[in-house]
Amino acid sequence: MKITRKHFVIAILATLAVLAAFTLLGHPVIPPEALAGFGMLPLAAGPVSMEEVANILDTQGKAFKSFIDRNDAERDELKAAIDELQKKAGRPNMGGSGGFGGSAGTPAELKAMEGAFRALITGDKAKADQLFVEAKAMSAGSGPEGGYMVQTQFSSGFTKVMAEISPVFRLARVIDLDAGTDGFEEPIDRDTADATWVGEQSARPETGTPDLGMFYVPVDEIYAMPKTTQKLLDVSSLNIMSWLQTKVGEAFGSKESAAFHAGDGIAKPRGILSYATAATADASRAWGTIQHIATGSSGAFPTTSSTVNPADKLIDMITAMKPQYRKGAVWLMNRNTASVVRKFKDVDGRYVWSDSLLADQPATLLGYPVEIDEDMPDIGADTLSVAFANLNRAYTIVQKPGIKFLPDPYTAKPHVLLYSYRRVGGAMNNSEAVKLLKFGTS
Repeated sequence: MKITRKHFVIAILATLAVLAAFTLLGHPVIPPEALAGFGMLPLAAGPVSMEEVANILDTQGKAFKSFIDRNDAERDELKAAIDELQKKAGRPNMGGSGGFGGSAGTPAELKAMEGAFRALITGDKAKADQLFVEAKAMSAGSGPEGGYMVQTQFSSGFTKVMAEISPVFRLARVIDLDAGTDGFEEPIDRDTADATWVGEQSARPETGTPDLGMFYVPVDEIYAMPKTTQKLLDVSSLNIMSWLQTKVGEAFGSKESAAFHAGDGIAKPRGILSYATAATADASRAWGTIQHIATGSSGAFPTTSSTVNPADKLIDMITAMKPQYRKGAVWLMNRNTASVVRKFKDVDGRYVWSDSLLADQPATLLGYPVEIDEDMPDIGADTLSVAFANLNRAYTIVQKPGIKFLPDPYTAKPHVLLYSYRRVGGAMNNSEAVKLLKFGTS
């Protein structure tokens, strides 16, 4: 068949139509601006009529305009969705004053919140009531014991302080409880359901069923009582809300973090290091018992030799964890342990620890992030000083949203005490999603 200019033009237009279709579907094969130039290729095949040129340009113009309109609409929808989520979440403003003081809300709401806290501490209940309403803060100021249950702006800033102190609080699964509930309960699968192959005419006997258990976390009460002076409160430049967020957040953060690690579960959370451990693998270990990898040396990593590399114990921890838990897993160790581990090298002399080149990004160890956690114990005889854990899958923290405040300007005059408390609990819900390094012989 003889190929004519007409065939060439038809082929170009067909290709152009396919490219335009992909563009309209939101998957442009080539940039839309290049599409216009591509459409002029038929002109290179020889003379064409003005009507053909006009049709080509009109088709391309409509396709490009449709792409732009669709892209703009999707962008506007995405922006609106993000704005709505931020509004509902009341997230902290990470660029706030003093590192901890920024909080979500309009300038007017933040000003009202600051005034409300100042009035609360100085004992002006009527003014505090009025300003808390203006700040759109959830409060309950007329309970049997008085005080205020404050959420929204203050709680978001307080949570930020907690997260900076406690890696476990930041990385674990955190569940907010509804009013009137004193704990969290859910069923857990202790193993997997069984299955078997059968022929079309074969009998189908009952297969094994998973062993279900109940996981329950009670909430316990923790309190702090920061103290300031009336003279300091009279200084108008003092950001009361920022001061409270920092003082209360640091007090709760340090105590709760210690409990999330080593708490015995009696009137406090049960810590992840308080559970029994065993050297056996997941398949043969009792549920609720954590697997530990022994270093083989009491109170130390194994000594480096031509056949022994201490970093191999860390590799053993990684491979002991099921692949589905490794995504999201991190290393936990304190800074003293980190100073030892970061000197380890592989067989080629390369450090297995890699510092991040980006600000606010953690270092990595064998490809997984490292969290410096000061509540992990120092290396000692039989200590569990290194954890490799997917905390979001392994540990659950439950809390009652909000913090209760009771100002006391009388007991310690001229100081003003602010008794504050909240309710929180914690427990391990999956013993397979955490591995521990035991500095012992077995």
